Amino acid sequence: MSLPPPFIVTVHNYHPSTTPNNTNTNPVQTYEYIFPSTNPTNPNPPVTPTPQNALIFIGGLGDGPHTIPYIRQIAKHLSATASGWTVFEARLSSVFTGFGYGSLERDARELRDLVRYLRRGRGDGQAGFGKVVLMGHSTGCQDCLEYAKGVVETVGEGERGEVRVDGYILQGPVSDREAIGMTEDAGEVESAVLRAVEMVRGGKGEEVMEKGLLPGGWRNNPITAYRWASLAGVGGDDDYFSSDLSDEKLAAIWGKLEQPVLIVPSEKDEWVSGEIDVMGQVTKWKGFCKPGIASDLSGLIPGANHRVDNAEGQEWLSDRVARFLAALEKRE
Repeated sequence: MSLPPPFIVTVHNYHPSTTPNNTNTNPVQTYEYIFPSTNPTNPNPPVTPTPQNALIFIGGLGDGPHTIPYIRQIAKHLSATASGWTVFEARLSSVFTGFGYGSLERDARELRDLVRYLRRGRGDGQAGFGKVVLMGHSTGCQDCLEYAKGVVETVGEGERGEVRVDGYILQGPVSDREAIGMTEDAGEVESAVLRAVEMVRGGKGEEVMEKGLLPGGWRNNPITAYRWASLAGVGGDDDYFSSDLSDEKLAAIWGKLEQPVLIVPSEKDEWVSGEIDVMGQVTKWKGFCKPGIASDLSGLIPGANHRVDNAEGQEWLSDRVARFLAALEKRE
C-alpha cells in the first residue's frame, strides 16, 4: 500500500502561564508544517516559508481559538493574494470562561510577550516578523486600546521596538456595559455593581461574586468582583466604547493612538441598541485621533451581526483588512 501524500497541519503550542511546573517558556504561537507523519524517509518535514508580517487576532468574552469563523476567511484571503501576512490566534489566559478572572491589563501583558516573541523569531532558525498588527473582536477591541494605552512603557528602553505594534483593527467594538443593560434587569445590575465596588474597595476584588448577587444571565460563569465592576460599572476599566463617554475620556482613549487603526463595526450588531448611531460614534472617535491615524477604510460591515456570520460581511471585511494591511506595508 502506498503512503499517503503530505498534508498541511496547523500546530498550536499553547502556554498557560499559570500552570504549575510548566517548563514551556514560549508564548502562544501557531505554525504551519508540511507534515507527512507516516513517511519514514522524511523524518524532518520542512517548515513552510514564514511570511514577513503577523496579524494577531483576539476574540471577545467567552471566545477562544476557532470560535470566530471569519478570521479563517481573512487568513484564506491573505494567503490567496500572497500578501506576506500570516494570522495568529492568541490563546490568552482569559479565553473561554477565563475572562471572569481576568483583566484588560493582564491581556495586554500577555499580548506584549507574544509580540516580543514574534519580533525576535520563533527559535526554529527563522527570522522574526517585521510588521505586527493586533486585530480585536468585541472585547478584543478593548484589549487593543489597552495595549495602545501604554504597554510599550512597561518594558525597558531597549525592548520598546520589540513590543510596539504597527496598527490595530477593531471589529465589533461595543460597550459591555450597554450590552449588559439590553438583556438584564437594571436593578439587579446596579445592585451587583454596588456590591462589586464595595468588595474591590475592601481588598476583595479578586474574589468571585456570589451567584445570587449577579443578574440572572451572568450566574453560570464565575466572575470576580473586579471584573464585574469593570464590565458593568460606569467608567470601569473595560468601559471604552459606551455611547455616553465624555469628550475628555474619548480624547484620552483615541488621542493616545500612535499607529493606524481600522474601525469596522457590524451593521446589524445585536449587542448595540438601535438608538445608537454607530457610524456617528465612529466619526466621533476618528475625530479624536491624530491626523493620519484613523483609516479611511473604516465603516460598517454590511449585513453583519456581531460575529459577522454572513458571507457578504466576511468578504467585505477580508477585503478591508487586506487593503489596510497593504497600506501599512508602505509605511516606514
